[in-house]
Amino acid sequence: MPLTAKRAGIAVPLVLTFLLSIDAGGQIETVRIGQGGDTWQSVELVAAGAQVTADLLLPAGFTADENIVAAVRWTDVGTGPDEFIPEGGARVWARVADGQPNNVLIDGNPNTSTGERFQIPGQSQDGRIFVFDLGASFPVERIAFFPNPEDSTAFLRAYEIKVSDGRSFGADERPIYETLTRVEISNEVRTKAEFPRQLVRYIRLETLEPNPFDIAEIEVFGRGFVPRAQYVSNFIDFAGGGGRNFGRLTVHTTRVSTEPDAAADDPVQAVFQVRAGNDTSPESYFQIDLETGSETEISEEAYQNLIDRERTTRYDAANWSAWSNPVTIDSTGSYEISLDFLPMPRPFFQFRFFFEGTATDVIRIDALEFTHSSPLALRTRAEVVRVGDPFPPAGVATVATGQPATFEYALAADLSGNDGFDGLRIATPGTAQLESVSVGEDREAVAIDSIFFDDSGISLFFPSRPITAASNATLFVRFTATPLRYTTLFEGWLLDSAGAVPQRVAPGDATNLLGTNSVVVFGSLGDPLGRFELGAGVVTPNGDERNDDLTVQYDLVFLIEPAQVRVSVHDLSGRLVHTLLQEDQAAGSYLARWTEARKLPPGHYIVRLRVETQTETFERLRIVAVSY
Repeated sequence: MPLTAKRAGIAVPLVLTFLLSIDAGGQIETVRIGQGGDTWQSVELVAAGAQVTADLLLPAGFTADENIVAAVRWTDVGTGPDEFIPEGGARVWARVADGQPNNVLIDGNPNTSTGERFQIPGQSQDGRIFVFDLGASFPVERIAFFPNPEDSTAFLRAYEIKVSDGRSFGADERPIYETLTRVEISNEVRTKAEFPRQLVRYIRLETLEPNPFDIAEIEVFGRGFVPRAQYVSNFIDFAGGGGRNFGRLTVHTTRVSTEPDAAADDPVQAVFQVRAGNDTSPESYFQIDLETGSETEISEEAYQNLIDRERTTRYDAANWSAWSNPVTIDSTGSYEISLDFLPMPRPFFQFRFFFEGTATDVIRIDALEFTHSSPLALRTRAEVVRVGDPFPPAGVATVATGQPATFEYALAADLSGNDGFDGLRIATPGTAQLESVSVGEDREAVAIDSIFFDDSGISLFFPSRPITAASNATLFVRFTATPLRYTTLFEGWLLDSAGAVPQRVAPGDATNLLGTNSVVVFGSLGDPLGRFELGAGVVTPNGDERNDDLTVQYDLVFLIEPAQVRVSVHDLSGRLVHTLLQEDQAAGSYLARWTEARKLPPGHYIVRLRVETQTETFERLRIVAVSY
């Protein structure tokens, strides 16, 4: 989810007229934001504690006489927020349900104030509370507030100021405050609280007297950079619409210091991530039936009209990729990544930065640019099998780890108009050997015009027999490779010899001649174990009592004495997600159940059964899908 801004209903499609640089063939376009391109403000969705200008993006920095209140963007001036923890726009509210605006407290105009709001005859004003959320943690050393100059006698004579750094929250997810100052009697029209510099996000002002009062402005001052900030782009659409394939992304950065002569050894960094989607709603919205607990998917507009206990959201994994692995920037230079891991084609692109620095040193983002081009296919599907075993019993190809094996990779593409490709790259473990390439169920041989091998895959081109809308057919590639891990992912990318951005291939049912619908291959050290089955290939933990739990059934056979058994769940990269059981077991039939599979986000996972005997260790793997 894009923080809280999407839930606030402010995320809208954004179509930009980008500064484009097009290659000689007219295939690849480049989007540039920052210096030499579109402004950072033009793509901004969320900026918390960040200084955003046309050319530069960095944590906000202040001198001792700059009012932080005037620099932040105030997005909510109502009676109180629904959420406290997510950083974003600044907010101010008063604990009084009179419907009066609170923006007069932070608008920078001393002639606008609370006026008669808290000067009602006979009404005690003791215990009035104002809360100011700066949206991020700022270095603060002075807080001031004062009444309208035309009503200077209505100043606060007794008050308490509490602050929170925005990093400490209670069980109710509300800020934990510490008292900054408590004044029982004051004769100062302009109240000023000075203190050693500290991080402040929330400021809580409470009146301690019944007398009428007026507040025109609150001001906050501090020196140095905000140590933690973030920036999230809008959902970037492209001129002309439609899906795009994404190439490479480059970030140009500069390390900035207010003490350039000092040793630059402070640990400062900026972390950036990207994702791609089909629409401007990375969340799916649901209405909860309060009697049955069942959920019905609804529109975002309908969701906003419901009370909290009647609604819930989930990440829309079907239409949006997860945020990419973080890339860390820690010095001046250019940082580049390939975007070939993103699902393609997708019509929307989004990126975000998280800044971590000090009061004196930060990372500045000067520009970001990425390449994109028109899709080579509307949709793709690929599956892989071991030659000689086109329909493996478990639905996943299995080979002996560390031994060469010959595989068949089938690719089908939906094409229309000018879509098409004349090349394919397949990621392999180490250097592979190409055996043959053919198209169609009759396996018409395809002449390869050029082929490139490296230690991570095969790239082959066949412009003399391109796959186009007019000559579309399933492509079959046979090659020999040696899996070195228990899980090998034979990912693929469509290629274009004219220079378009490669398009990542999605796994799926490419042909009825093969039976895996997957590009995952499992390794095996043998097969001494008996039955190993999952209760369901798809777990749907939505509370309807059907396939809510992950169940694993297995048989241990030919064990002379108990062996150490472990049943665990991993993501496709091999990272441990959960251990169902780990204990000594004798020969027999067993069932392991995980009743909290709802903790998993949607996607595919590996269930691993590991048995350690005195002489050898054996493993079995199965794939399970989690869907809501």
